[in-house]
Amino acid sequence: IVTVSLGFLKEHQESFFCPPLPSQKLEAIRRLGFGTANKIILEFEQPFWKLDAELIQVVWENESPLEERPADWRNTWFQKIAGYVILKPPERHGHILCGFIAGRESEFMETLSDSEVLTTLTQIFRKTTGNPQLAPPKSILRSRWHSEPYTRGSYSYIAVGSSGDDIDLLAEALPEDPPDSKVLPQLLFAGEATHRS
Repeated sequence: IVTVSLGFLKEHQESFFCPPLPSQKLEAIRRLGFGTANKIILEFEQPFWKLDAELIQVVWENESPLEERPADWRNTWFQKIAGYVILKPPERHGHILCGFIAGRESEFMETLSDSEVLTTLTQIFRKTTGNPQLAPPKSILRSRWHSEPYTRGSYSYIAVGSSGDDIDLLAEALPEDPPDSKVLPQLLFAGEATHRS
């Protein structure tokens, strides 16, 4: 039973299977998309947000969902953070923000050190709150799904040029048509990328 991620299959499809997968299955793997979404968890000594707040979002003046972002990710990656959920209750969790970031900016964020991420986000919080003395987070924890060799990302999607049929094709057991009806499939595929929902 093969349950590795689609990202792993994309990276190792030529060498992972012996004999190789049928060309139709290889093409389905190539056509389907695989992306990265990560979490950035920040712990603060004291909250800088209102105690009844549940979400913090930063709106960028130059942001347009229809506009292509420049590839200068060092200066723009943080603009892709969708928002920060405030974990509650603070008596149980402490003063924690959980940020969400996806796409290539998320992959770029993985290349930065914890110190670089903390410095950038502290500058943003200081600017948006108007408090240049705002204390930085005391700790950071973040996922790095793209950098993990056995995942290479975190979610599959139907990319341009692919369809739900590719998901169905990826999920099909091998051999597809055994020569003998008594022969059971010997290679089964399962996991997130093999189901349409």
